[in-house]
Amino acid sequence: MGEIHHDTSDVFHRCTGEKWISGPDPQRRNYRTYADFTDPDGNGWVLQEVPNP
Repeated sequence: MGEIHHDTSDVFHRCTGEKWISGPDPQRRNYRTYADFTDPDGNGWVLQEVPNP
């Protein structure tokens, strides 16, 4: 599995060269922490942390 990372831009699909920041969101805000990986067939996947209801 890929590294856990988060962003600070509030935009998942960004058009800038901004990089992900390593580790979970330090403030543990909803929908801000991700992990990505590639499966054996070469498909890319992104997992997004969501809050418990």
